[in-house]
Amino acid sequence: MDAALYVRPKSWGDLEHFQERLNFLCTQDHALHCHRANGQVCFMPGWSAFAESSEAAVAVQKLGLVWPGTEPVASQVLEKIGFKRICEKVGAPTPPFTVLSEEDCAAVDLTDAAAKEACVQEFMSKVAAMKTTERGLIKSIHGGGGKGTAHLHHPDKPEEVRRAVEKVLTEMNRVDGIYFEQRVNTKGDGRFYQIELEVDGSTVADGGRFVWFNSSLQKVVEIGLSDDKISMFMPQDLYQKARVWSGAIAAEGGNNTRATMEALVFKNEKGEFECQFIECNRRPQVENEALALLQRDEKGNRRYTFAELMMRAKGYPAPTFEPATDASVVLHARWLHGNPNSKGQITYQAGNILGMTGPRLDFVKAELMAPGEISFTSDPQLGKSVITADSWEEMCDNAAKYFSLRRPTVMGASSTYAQTMYNLFTSPKFRAGETASNETFTYLDIPEHSDRGVLNILKDQVSPILVSGYRPGEGIDAERYPTGRVIEGIQEIAENFSKTPPRVTAYTGFARGETPYEDYIKELRGQLERQGGGWVTVAPRDTAQQGNDSESAAVTNVSRTNAEVWAERAGCVGYEIGGAQYQAGLIRGFDPAAILRLGLPYNMPGHSLQRSQYVNGLAELTPEIRSSLFQATAEIVEQHYRPGGGGGLVPWQPYNFHAGNFYDPARNYSPQDDTTGELLEARCVPMPNWVFSPRFPLEACKKWTERQIDLFAQKGLTLHQLRIKNPGQGKDWTPEAIWTHVKTMASVFKEKNLLPPIVYIHNHDFNGTGAHVGAELLQMAQKENFNTLVIDAAYRKNGTHNDNTVLTSALKFTAEQNEALAEYNHNQQIIENVLCRFDSRTSQMTPWDSDWAGGTEGSDIRIAKEYGLDVRKINDAKEIASEVFPLERAVTPFSEYKLRLGIAIMIEPGIEPKSVQAVKDWVNGGGKLKVGGDVLVGLKRWETLVEKPKEVDKLLANMPDELEAALAQQSKLITPADLPASFPAAQRHTALGYQQKGLEFATAQKKGTDLSPLLLAPYVLHAKPKSLAAGTRFQLLVDPLNGSTPRRAEIEFLGFGLAPGAASGAASTGRELVLSYLHEGQVAQVQLPDPEAAVSAAAGSSGPRKATPGNRLEVPTVVPGEMLSYSVKVGDVLKKGQPLCVLESMKMEMKISVPDELDGLIVKDLPCKGRTKEKQGDILAPGDLMLELEEKK
Repeated sequence: MDAALYVRPKSWGDLEHFQERLNFLCTQDHALHCHRANGQVCFMPGWSAFAESSEAAVAVQKLGLVWPGTEPVASQVLEKIGFKRICEKVGAPTPPFTVLSEEDCAAVDLTDAAAKEACVQEFMSKVAAMKTTERGLIKSIHGGGGKGTAHLHHPDKPEEVRRAVEKVLTEMNRVDGIYFEQRVNTKGDGRFYQIELEVDGSTVADGGRFVWFNSSLQKVVEIGLSDDKISMFMPQDLYQKARVWSGAIAAEGGNNTRATMEALVFKNEKGEFECQFIECNRRPQVENEALALLQRDEKGNRRYTFAELMMRAKGYPAPTFEPATDASVVLHARWLHGNPNSKGQITYQAGNILGMTGPRLDFVKAELMAPGEISFTSDPQLGKSVITADSWEEMCDNAAKYFSLRRPTVMGASSTYAQTMYNLFTSPKFRAGETASNETFTYLDIPEHSDRGVLNILKDQVSPILVSGYRPGEGIDAERYPTGRVIEGIQEIAENFSKTPPRVTAYTGFARGETPYEDYIKELRGQLERQGGGWVTVAPRDTAQQGNDSESAAVTNVSRTNAEVWAERAGCVGYEIGGAQYQAGLIRGFDPAAILRLGLPYNMPGHSLQRSQYVNGLAELTPEIRSSLFQATAEIVEQHYRPGGGGGLVPWQPYNFHAGNFYDPARNYSPQDDTTGELLEARCVPMPNWVFSPRFPLEACKKWTERQIDLFAQKGLTLHQLRIKNPGQGKDWTPEAIWTHVKTMASVFKEKNLLPPIVYIHNHDFNGTGAHVGAELLQMAQKENFNTLVIDAAYRKNGTHNDNTVLTSALKFTAEQNEALAEYNHNQQIIENVLCRFDSRTSQMTPWDSDWAGGTEGSDIRIAKEYGLDVRKINDAKEIASEVFPLERAVTPFSEYKLRLGIAIMIEPGIEPKSVQAVKDWVNGGGKLKVGGDVLVGLKRWETLVEKPKEVDKLLANMPDELEAALAQQSKLITPADLPASFPAAQRHTALGYQQKGLEFATAQKKGTDLSPLLLAPYVLHAKPKSLAAGTRFQLLVDPLNGSTPRRAEIEFLGFGLAPGAASGAASTGRELVLSYLHEGQVAQVQLPDPEAAVSAAAGSSGPRKATPGNRLEVPTVVPGEMLSYSVKVGDVLKKGQPLCVLESMKMEMKISVPDELDGLIVKDLPCKGRTKEKQGDILAPGDLMLELEEKK
């Protein structure tokens, strides 16, 4: 820059002020004065309407500056009204028009109400004199970009005419050059395409530019097409005529430089194509690159640059152009920040532009984004992007990719614009060329909610947690928040991880699609041979499930990194994730698909627990649902590892098990075999699991192994890996028993001439001996030269699973591996310390010899408290349920069934004492149990190798209505057909895998009601309310992990403060807190009510009240949960056994029936709110009033 000329704010276009500043600068800059005097200073007006003002051109020339645009007289002649008159003269078609005021008419002071009203009346009378009902536009010759234009649908209605005239006068603040123009195609369907042809003098440039705009006629996208592609929107002969007309108009108007002829193309009521010219844009530079990139000069430069225009102003001739060889379609897309609707209206949103984010894309030839505050007083356009392609289809593909990957970084309100533009370019109608210029948004799927920006996330999803805490009032000890040192410790570890990259392994190559699966298996076998076996880390998936109420979601990301960096160096060959981790995460407000993806390691497989046909939840899914779910899951994993696309096997190796190892030879039916086949069909590599039990015969294990080998062979694959799942640590779980099962499996592999299987062992530890059992098992195998055992383990003294230092003492580790193991354990213990509020590791609930692996101590304790039961009696209840209803084994979902059966036994007053015999007597005597429908269905199906006792059928016979309702509920499953077409893989995974709750979650994600952004910041999530230290840095997950590269925002918390004003006093009920954050150099502030402010007395009266004890007309809640719906209405006469209401309790729907003692009473009131699509139902605790009754009158 040679010099800068400063003008006062908001003085653009004020040439008198500009002259003052220019004259001053010339007194300081003698070279500028000399160049100006010699006519060597060019005034470049840019893109504004100022650029095509003949008045501005004259004024600039009077300043001694060179005007590079249209010669002033020609500019005036080619103005909108003059342009239409020229069209009539040269025979170019133009819509009928009526002049309301000439360009040189006398000025009117529009601040004078009387003068303005007289002007409005004059214009209205001229419109009335037209005596037309044809739709049209009131336009000003000084307008542009939608400004100075008003729709007039009914010219015969005075009030509508008034509104249109007043709009134009208000926007332009001048009365000259206003006219009425009839709309085109009014007798046809009203649709049209706007084409723009550029001229230089009277020479027409190659190609045509088509424009799509919103309802305010503001341009949204402009697409330049080479001559041979124009026929997509208009016949070639009409296009050639339009080029001839454009040249004739330019010549007649005396045009001397660049200009754009704008016309509308449409099919009339006879089905014939027409073209009608509407105006000439005379801005001296190219309108945009949508046509400029279609031509090149002899040096390869694109046509129309500012430099070229200034050289021409100096007197140099225009260069000669040829068609470009690298593009025949060019998109000029405008960035707006707002929410479009299907009518084309855009509600613009406030904010501050920081810049652009997203990967570099080679097809983007130019991009502009103006940083700073979004203006509402001038053009709402934020910037632009220019995208090139060789075909219309490729342009649409490139644009869709661009709008999904790149977007402005905005501090402020969010916008649906980017998603809407993505929807436009993926719309079949637009891609077929069937979306007209005036229906850009008409047929689109308009997003209901905006993409959420950083400020939205901080306000709605982060700040409430910092102020009120996560799961307030919950936990083993609700006040045992992590200390400041714990918070600092996990922050330090996370920072250290960023300095130590994980090592590349053979699995990395397979996961990225660079090497085949067999190469990974070969390397894995070699590692196990060298070590004498291996281990898989179950932290935090199992350690937190058993020991921290399944609170592993928020520590998954940092724990996975710990495993990648240190566990892998310590001989670890897998990272366990999923199952209850996903389901519990969903219940707590986290996206299961995001948890899944954040748990996928770089250099080892992520093994997710999968419950056969139940997958991750407790609802049994149909083959149709499972297949779509597995495809969506495979897509998520493949997108993670292979963002550019892939093929071959997907690096997804879930542990697929069935709790009962069920197989019906008569039907050749096994739920586990079915899901293994479906996973293979989805190109995944499942790991079949045999659930251990001394009651399951070895012969069944052998036949099961044969079937698994055959399943893989049917897909052309070799089975390498199996797993034995340990339901607990009963007395029967011994090294000898496990080794017998391993040898049984290995014998089948040997018979089939296969390499020895890699057998994974799942190993709970309730008494401290689990690691010793594992070590002894490894040694047994090594003695028989079997080195392909892999055993679950976790960090030292974790309290729920094998101590990996004891287990790996049986392996041949190097000194470096042992050092890495110690580092891994140290880090993981610090990481899980942040979950201390939910720590149940000191619980005495689970006996040392329990074979119970289902549920978690933390969740069992929580459930017992909800039911008002003695926590220490839960295990007795489960054991009784296991003996009466021996589904075997106690792993999900059977464990969930038994827990619920145990709870039902404990809360049933008719069962005393709480013993096996008392339960049998109750059931055989016709008694019911308060259990969910899923339990009844599970008992009905009895998919286990254990014989069914008579009490099972008797209980089902006692509950026919409840069983029928439960079976009917299965028909209400969410299927792929129920999902919006716009759902990406992540949302399909969540909706199908977790059914109604998953669908509700996926649908609501755009509202910002979930906690998924905090999955990267466990020390923020679990911190004590209002305690996070100023200066704390953390990351946020900015958008769902739905296939694109996840965006992570770097945030620094600046501290808490009080909002100023009268409401900030200590006793004020309206006291507000201000939370301040720093993001990309910008300070963002969020204001929230202080929960510790004085609360009004009325606030304590909300929520369900307690039923009056002993009053039989007030029915109390027995089973805690969410009220879903009532099955009766006010005035109904109750009948014993009929459905009363439906609750959701312990993740299951529970139908409550009318008890015998309420038979004949009348429903007086239904005091609880049921669940709706918008709101959760009332949450009821035992004793809460559920129903009010009255006696028969």
